[in-house]
Amino acid sequence: MWVKFISLIFIIVPLFTQGKQVVLKGNIAGYPEKEISFFTYDDQITYTEKKLCSTVVDENGEFTCTFDIKQTTYVFLHFGIYEAYVFVEPGKEYELLFPEIQEKKLIDELNPYFEPVLYHLGIEETSENELNYQLAFFDEVYSKMINENAYLIYSKSNKLDVNQELSKVDSLFTDFHHPFFNDFKTYRFASFRHLSYQEKSKSISNTYYLNNKVLYHNPAYMELFNQVYDEYFQYFGRTHYGEKIYKDIDERKSITALKNTLGQDSVLTNDTLKELVILKCLHDEFYNDDFSRSAMLVVLDSLAMQTKIPEHHKIAQNIRSKVTKLMVGFRPPAFNLYTKDSSLVSLDSFKGKYVYLGFCTTVSYACIQEFDKLERLNELHKDYYEIVIISMDESLTHMKRFVEKKGYSYTFLHYGNQPEVFKDYDIRAFPTYYFIDKEGKLSMSPAPAPDENLEQYIFQKLKEAGDL
Repeated sequence: MWVKFISLIFIIVPLFTQGKQVVLKGNIAGYPEKEISFFTYDDQITYTEKKLCSTVVDENGEFTCTFDIKQTTYVFLHFGIYEAYVFVEPGKEYELLFPEIQEKKLIDELNPYFEPVLYHLGIEETSENELNYQLAFFDEVYSKMINENAYLIYSKSNKLDVNQELSKVDSLFTDFHHPFFNDFKTYRFASFRHLSYQEKSKSISNTYYLNNKVLYHNPAYMELFNQVYDEYFQYFGRTHYGEKIYKDIDERKSITALKNTLGQDSVLTNDTLKELVILKCLHDEFYNDDFSRSAMLVVLDSLAMQTKIPEHHKIAQNIRSKVTKLMVGFRPPAFNLYTKDSSLVSLDSFKGKYVYLGFCTTVSYACIQEFDKLERLNELHKDYYEIVIISMDESLTHMKRFVEKKGYSYTFLHYGNQPEVFKDYDIRAFPTYYFIDKEGKLSMSPAPAPDENLEQYIFQKLKEAGDL
């Protein structure tokens, strides 16, 4: 019943809160006939990327991309080493100015910890009263203040006059009034107070979060939120009242009991804030070993079902999708990639078959050593399972030449049209393998390499499933 009710909410709400179109255009010299996509973060706990629009840059480097939004939104694109971003407002048009492209190196593509360089895109013919101009100016001044006081902050010196430093920055923006900017500035200033130890997390929580409106789409608000409530379960769980959270989650698997326990902390007497903190903590704790993961999923699903806040339902869904995507028993991330013959192949096309899925590159010595072993396995066991390799080669042509020269009979796919597939599968080294069952769910995650008793493991799985 609740699913139908939630669906009804999402059908009705847009009728009363229609978005307004945003137009992004510009010229990217030296980038002709390439597709570019603009994204935003669907939420700023999981940082799930949501595609807003895609377009192809024409032969002259020109592009136009449009989408609808309802509030001021952080929009970005992956542009080589950059996360190039801009803040856009409903109903406006922006002609963007890009930096010179600097493509990622292969080592950057393979590095799961690679941090893109943030680049605030310029806007053609902008004015000092434009939001991006003021935000960029503010970031410059604020960063300079942080750097100039870095030693005093690090040493927790009482010589740092926080109010004076913030007043100097604030004095530069007295003539600019914009709701989004004002909130952004407020939470950046609060972040400085937190960073400089002038206010502890509890004070920040009471002053800036407890009874204030939740600003889900303001980066300054959410960045400070993620700092203030970092490891909150662990902190509160050490208190007399808070130690009950372990039973609430692991034994009772109860969102109601958990809310009641957390409500005894004065910083979480606001139900909306309490739910948001629970969502953050469930997301973060999933990667630790303090709670049962299956129990946390039950609590997460209960919150998604009970919440009256659509934003929280969405965040819960994003968390579930993120934390389960590589868990045994769950469906792995989808892909749709090209073979050496330029045919598109999706993960769904293997449904009904077992799949031994590998991530490699034909220039990796470790991968090359295993390709011949995979060919032997394919010759022996192709009636039982498919071998599929997703390769990060510099081009589809390069992969094709290699595969045809070697004469391998199993499937090779090129990552090029979906480069995020390596991030989706958390590939940190070559080679990495997974084993997927006939229903399209992960059976071994990760799976053994070919020379790690792979045949024994796979046939044990087939035997358990009744397929041997």
